[in-house]
Amino acid sequence: MTIRISFSDTTVRVAVEINGAIESKVVELPQRTWVGLSDGVMCDIAMDHNFMSTDWIDFARAIEAKLKENNSAA
Repeated sequence: MTIRISFSDTTVRVAVEINGAIESKVVELPQRTWVGLSDGVMCDIAMDHNFMSTDWIDFARAIEAKLKENNSAA
């Protein structure tokens, strides 16, 4: 018996060979929903690193927006 598994960002393929016969299955992976950081979490991070300027929060939001844009592109 031989088992082969391959995957990409969007699919998983499993192929099993038993006595010369091959059975395969392709599964489409679900698209994950973007989950951003809450204002409370942003403030906790700012306090943990002694950054209490609102400029830091604006900068963090800009980074988060760019990450969302990059991860939403097909």
